[in-house]
Amino acid sequence: MIFTMEAVLADGYAAGLLATAAGLDRLARHVAVRSERHRTGGFTYRPEHDAWVCPADQLLWPVGQDRHHRLYRAKPSVCNACPGKAGCTPSRDGREIVRALLPWPHSEVGRFHRGLALVLVVLAASLTLIQAVRHPAWPDLVLAAATLAATGLTGWLLTRHLRATPAGFPEPESAAKNGDRYTTVWRSES
Repeated sequence: MIFTMEAVLADGYAAGLLATAAGLDRLARHVAVRSERHRTGGFTYRPEHDAWVCPADQLLWPVGQDRHHRLYRAKPSVCNACPGKAGCTPSRDGREIVRALLPWPHSEVGRFHRGLALVLVVLAASLTLIQAVRHPAWPDLVLAAATLAATGLTGWLLTRHLRATPAGFPEPESAAKNGDRYTTVWRSES
């Protein structure tokens, strides 16, 4: 089987785009995990209490949430009396932690990076299809079919999480009605 040089280069470039898409997705996930660890450094989440525990063994309780995040705050009286406060927070209202309610691929940042990776997948598929139309010889078509199979698999893996969740765009009236970023869910409105 003899491939034309143009087909080999085009399919090699498409494979490079697929590798870049997968690398971008992996790197974005890694950065999101590191960012989360940095924001919550030294604090431990206790799901049975839905609270965070600080290094001084004090609890940060949920005080509000919006569609995508939950806000936790320590009691100011406890936080201000803590000897480690200077290294923890400058706030007089107590240390705050914001936790995402959705895992990384479902977050806005996750969707953005997945979208970028998918653009690269579409470019790889387009390049392969154009090359297959320009050089319809059997060896080149076999190479294009293999590249398209890899492109389809990569695209399917990247869209797996996006297909499973709705877009979740906010309702126009709920955004206007609530001026505060965090909606308090533990207080009754009276």
